[in-house]
Amino acid sequence: METQSRMARYHADEATPQQSGPTTTYQRRPGLDRWLALLLAVLTLTLGLRFTVFNASYTAGVVSRSSVGEKVINRLNDDLEELGVTGSPVTPGIAEPFLAQGIERLYGQPVIAVDTTDLTTAIKTQAAQTGVTASDSLTKRVSQAAQRQTRATLNSASMLATMTRVQLLQKLNLWIMIASALLAIVTLIYAVGMHHFLGSLGPALSVGGFLAGLVSTGGLFLVPFVMTSTSKLATQLMSTVSRSGLSVIIFVGVVEIVLGLLVMLGHRAFRRE
Repeated sequence: METQSRMARYHADEATPQQSGPTTTYQRRPGLDRWLALLLAVLTLTLGLRFTVFNASYTAGVVSRSSVGEKVINRLNDDLEELGVTGSPVTPGIAEPFLAQGIERLYGQPVIAVDTTDLTTAIKTQAAQTGVTASDSLTKRVSQAAQRQTRATLNSASMLATMTRVQLLQKLNLWIMIASALLAIVTLIYAVGMHHFLGSLGPALSVGGFLAGLVSTGGLFLVPFVMTSTSKLATQLMSTVSRSGLSVIIFVGVVEIVLGLLVMLGHRAFRRE
């Protein structure tokens, strides 16, 4: 009987599977990664356009180095030369605030008063080198001339009529940017709750940066065909500014790809530990 009871206990132990400790396996969530990548790509594009193409200060900087800005600068220097101030003291940096004022009108934004300190200093310094005294009335006259020439160049009736479409695009870009930012925040919060924050952020950054760079690269080639307008000047300006802004977005996309790869490497190393 004792032998039978021992055999029964042996077979019972053999039949019962040994339970091991709880094991956790990492689960990839490609759907979440793709959704977040799309949101980050849209957010990169809209933010990039917001701070470049649709930003008056950035646009003025690009315009000041373009052929349009060069014409305004040359006219101002010609006026100064007639008044006895030679050496072309007006540079793109000095003309940029006046051009920004004209761009603000085009974008329908509040017009900020121009700080003429740099212009006054440049004129007085150059005049002193040529032995001419630049009075306050002279610098004030040049400042007013700069505003008039900028207004005549950028704020013509045809330009203002054409730029109404740009203002609509600016508003649309703002709403898409806000929507994509809110959705990205909600998605990241959800990823944190699923313990998948770094696992989603790395691929999303890389893929989102790649998509933003790809769309921007395509935009560089499509800009001349898309930016058609009744105003030749508006077409020229927006093509130049758009190319510059898209180049910035491409650079940001490359940075996002690198950051995404670094996050993925760090997450993989952390997961192994």
